[in-house]
Amino acid sequence: MSNAISHRAAKLAELVHGDRLDLAAIEVARFAYPELVDADVLVQLDDLAAEVRGTTHLALRRVISISHGIGGNVDDYDDPDNSYLNCVLASRRGIPISLSILWMEVGRRAGMEMQGVGLPGHFVVYAAGQLVDPFHYGEAIGFDEAAALIANAIGGDPRLDRRWLEPVGTADIIRRVLRNLENVYSNDAPELEWISACQLALAR
Repeated sequence: MSNAISHRAAKLAELVHGDRLDLAAIEVARFAYPELVDADVLVQLDDLAAEVRGTTHLALRRVISISHGIGGNVDDYDDPDNSYLNCVLASRRGIPISLSILWMEVGRRAGMEMQGVGLPGHFVVYAAGQLVDPFHYGEAIGFDEAAALIANAIGGDPRLDRRWLEPVGTADIIRRVLRNLENVYSNDAPELEWISACQLALAR
């Protein structure tokens, strides 16, 4: 493992432990896009937040999902770019966890309480107390809908353990991003090298 990869993995761990989800997500993306500049992504998050009028999930949805049309990439779900925040902002398409990161960071900047929820197979968020699904354009969901999302993602009958609805922190979110990328890059040794380095750094 190169010193450069180890150094950047350590930087990612530092950001995660400092609870900087936005910068940690950017740092993950920088492994694929080395020239990525933090400010270029942060400004876009700030600009989206500046458009939000109100402090409810609906106010956030009006901007992210309706005005900007940001939602799930159903046509090419396994594209690795779906996991990188800079690409999600550019393409307006992503997977549940990357879209949830976007929602959380825009919502926080708009003054809302935002929390991530790691359902099995499908990540969602609490936006100002309401459970919403960023992949499906910020639809508000309840227990039944959450159970159906799990069944659709991993198979079997709809089911929901209420423990699955407990909020998760930055470390768990970034670990899940890395696991998703590990699956996408399952046969790509160079990509798996940096993913493994990041996972090891977060485990320390």
